[in-house]
Amino acid sequence: MNKSLHGSDHVKKFGLVLGSGAARGWAHVGVLKGLEEIGLRPDVIAGCSVGALVGGAYLVGALKEFEAWARELKPLSALQSFAFSVSRGGLVDAAPAFKAFESFDRRIEDLPVRYGAVAADLGTGEEVWLTEGSLIEAARASSAIPVLFHAVRRDARWLVDGAIANPAPVNLARALGADVVVSVDLNAVPRVLDRFNPPPPVVRGAAVSAEKHEGQVAATTATVSASIAKLLEDTRRLVELQIESAKARSRARPHLFETAYAAADIFQMHLARAHAQTHPPDIALAPDMRDALPTAFDRADEFIAEGRRALLERRAEIERLLS
Repeated sequence: MNKSLHGSDHVKKFGLVLGSGAARGWAHVGVLKGLEEIGLRPDVIAGCSVGALVGGAYLVGALKEFEAWARELKPLSALQSFAFSVSRGGLVDAAPAFKAFESFDRRIEDLPVRYGAVAADLGTGEEVWLTEGSLIEAARASSAIPVLFHAVRRDARWLVDGAIANPAPVNLARALGADVVVSVDLNAVPRVLDRFNPPPPVVRGAAVSAEKHEGQVAATTATVSASIAKLLEDTRRLVELQIESAKARSRARPHLFETAYAAADIFQMHLARAHAQTHPPDIALAPDMRDALPTAFDRADEFIAEGRRALLERRAEIERLLS
């Protein structure tokens, strides 16, 4: 960026934070494409989990290859590129999948943009900033989902997914020199099980009132216009649907995997909010990804469009902060 800060010689550095979110990471691709559209390129990228992957692929010119590979992943076959091996605290070895990108690997210190990935240390529970060495190994450690993927050994530490420590590492972007930070939090709008959200208590009373009113109308049908009769019939049907929906909610029970998804989302939402209290971004992008399952890689176009929309919606604010 060649913008001056308050008329001084200091150049504002633009930092982009790409948060965790598995298949939701397609939204990061949309954000990057949106930035290209408006002619902005980050001076700093700090990523967590899939954000570290997408940010790294972008910096080494492998985003198209990464996108092509990820598009082949389907909800029921998203693990086919990996190797099953119960070891190192996980069920799956992600190394084979990362080998496909070995030719793109570079040392983080040699990248044209400051880059850092966040992981979590199994030995101390602390977040670890990966800002040097192999880019691919840093991204792999940052995205090593606990229990699912093998932990990654790095400098005598066992590292796992940074999402359990800092899902949207704004503080890392600041430490890498960013003056203006735009954070993309894919868990800001979590996947909650809204069918267990109790319906308004007035629904049943409204149904009784509607039915009573319908009886009164039936006695004077001859004097009621056809349009009003239809309106009342539509209202009755709507109330019946609301009652059936309420009954279905009362009978429903959470399922194992959807509970795990929702719990992970809610946990990361609150963790990111807590970090944002002490290390707030200048602009927080919150693509609406509540309908996205972690393995929904086949919904790439939809998620990319949502990320682009979230970025362009704040374009004026971003440009004002950088000018």
